Amino acid sequence: MKFPVFIACRYLFAKKTHNVINVISYISVVGVAIGTLALVVISSVANGYDGLTKKIYSVFSPDIRISVTEGKTFVPDTSMLEKIKNIKGVLEYSQVIEENVLISYKLENNYINKNATQSVAIMKGIDENYENVSGITRKRIDDNSEHSFIAMGEFKLKYSGMPQTVIGIGIAQMLGVDLKFLVPLEVWIPKRGVKVNISNPVDAMAVDYVYPAGFFSIEQAFDNNYFFVSLDFAQDILDYTGGEISAIEIKTDSTANINTIQKEIKTIVGNGFDIKNRYQQNETLYKMLASEKYAIYVILVFIITLFSFNIIGLISMLIVDKQKDINMLKILGSDGRTIKQIFYYQGCMIATSGAIAGLIFGVILCLIQQYFKIIKLSNSFIIDAYPVEIHVGDIFLILAFVSIVGFAMARLPIWYLSKKMQW
Repeated sequence: MKFPVFIACRYLFAKKTHNVINVISYISVVGVAIGTLALVVISSVANGYDGLTKKIYSVFSPDIRISVTEGKTFVPDTSMLEKIKNIKGVLEYSQVIEENVLISYKLENNYINKNATQSVAIMKGIDENYENVSGITRKRIDDNSEHSFIAMGEFKLKYSGMPQTVIGIGIAQMLGVDLKFLVPLEVWIPKRGVKVNISNPVDAMAVDYVYPAGFFSIEQAFDNNYFFVSLDFAQDILDYTGGEISAIEIKTDSTANINTIQKEIKTIVGNGFDIKNRYQQNETLYKMLASEKYAIYVILVFIITLFSFNIIGLISMLIVDKQKDINMLKILGSDGRTIKQIFYYQGCMIATSGAIAGLIFGVILCLIQQYFKIIKLSNSFIIDAYPVEIHVGDIFLILAFVSIVGFAMARLPIWYLSKKMQW
């Protein structure tokens, strides 16, 4: 062991001349540990919410979505679909239609909300393969939760040839929709190519009926806006006799390279199409999540920096307290560089011990919450406890940052006092 390190260890554990220095020493270690622990816990919770949000949006946002750059619909080519299906990494694809419509539910004795019998919503027409592409019928959102996205009823869009619908629970509550298969949901949309007659605008509207089969509950942005119908029902009411669709949604292998698949699809479909991955479909959301995480880091970094100022006070007081030892070391032949190293190493030991202690306790707390779900969430349908995800990269980043701040704080008083005392 080097001589400066040996002396620094003795100073770290030995009892000081003044008891207040011992107290400040403990406060310095505990302060760094608490700041590090907070950074580990809060960043892990932020990771948990980030992962949860991405899982929720993955229910509606496919791995890859193909849509036209101009207009609203296109007619898919059979050979194009076959080529896309044969791309390595592509597992399934589904043809969908999305359109804003007016829905009405005329239930007599509507005790839930008598005035809310109509609403504008997004009709999503899907084919039989949609369940293989989407996570809407997924029974679990993660390995530790048994909640289903289907809150009531079942995900079934036809019954004995009769069209059915699965509605967002927000729309269902607003309209007072019942699942007794007695009253259908009315779907209204302007007729294709028909001008509106001001005296009788209803004549320009196409209307069809679909029976509620179930309610889904995912997230308010979807629950309050979407309802599912079969693809042929959507094409019939929209008068898409040529087989037009809004988009092709694709599920890929989790190990596949999305960018490579996007390039291959672009080669197949040519110009005039947007091929977007999940991040590009929800770019604003993902940027917001990243910004929130960075903001949390900045705040906690500032707090840790404040805690680390205790190291400046401790080293300054320790240098003053050990003046006799410093003079003795000079007599024995130690130069100024050696003396600086002694106190610098002690500051580094305080910062490192606090950081390691904070990391250990922070990881333990996160693991307890992750596996035992001690802290619960109230009024939550998707999960019942705070989500936590520990990222190894974050742990190393936190350790590196806390150590750098601690080392810098240890150097400041030594740099200043060594000049004053002319070491």
